[in-house]
Amino acid sequence: MNGIQLTLTKIISLVMALILIPFALLTDGIDMISASERTDRSKTNVVGVGAYFRSQGITTDGATLYFSSKTTLIRTESNARTLINANYSAIPDELSENYGIAHIGGLSFYNGKIYAGLEDSKVWDYPIVGVYDAETLELTDYYIMDSEVITRGMPWVCVNPENGYLYCTDHSKNPTKLLVYDAENGMSFVEEVPLSESVYAIQGAEFCGGVLYAATNDDTQAIYKIDPSTGEVEKLLDRNLTRFSEGEGMTVMMKNGAPVIVAMDMGPLFINAFVREYNFK
Repeated sequence: MNGIQLTLTKIISLVMALILIPFALLTDGIDMISASERTDRSKTNVVGVGAYFRSQGITTDGATLYFSSKTTLIRTESNARTLINANYSAIPDELSENYGIAHIGGLSFYNGKIYAGLEDSKVWDYPIVGVYDAETLELTDYYIMDSEVITRGMPWVCVNPENGYLYCTDHSKNPTKLLVYDAENGMSFVEEVPLSESVYAIQGAEFCGGVLYAATNDDTQAIYKIDPSTGEVEKLLDRNLTRFSEGEGMTVMMKNGAPVIVAMDMGPLFINAFVREYNFK
């Protein structure tokens, strides 16, 4: 890049930053409405186009973050802002044309790969697990799951790093059971685990210490802990987001030697995304 191009790039970046400042102030101001009820310990506010690319799922390899939108995958530094690389057409034509896939949901990093729930949104004929290379973000494999068992799409998936088992639920709104598959062996069925109570509208989940933690878009955008062996459900915390916000996915990162929940939500105007940190109780 020559000096003129570099200068032009800096000017464009500065202009864009100046344009976004009012939106950042507006969305931060709206977020203050629920400040007394929220339980986050910190937040990163991404406004404009960047919010779109951080609007569905989130996962981590321990050092960097991965985000999905309906059709894209991006990877950032742990600050959730600095872009490392991106796949802006993460749903190949083969999946969109043959199966109507139009939505990427929750993500899970496992063994150098990103596992993603893929959906023919609001049709529910083809729940698919997509497997992406974590470095290139390109789709390397996919598995068409049984729509008679997974009855309302695939909004999230999560892989347990302790055994390579992939978890999802039988229904996206009011699930009754965890469904377990072996990600190391062709997504073969392992078992189903009845839930002690339905966890409404799970948006994303992650394992930590052998326990499954699930972020929802219920009335309080709560995060639950689920015992993957017994199906016992317990509420961990309420996010209590500003009204009309939408709770999205979550992951877990180590910060200063302790695990921290990193969860996303879309602001009520849907022009910004918050990436928030929560302490385990």
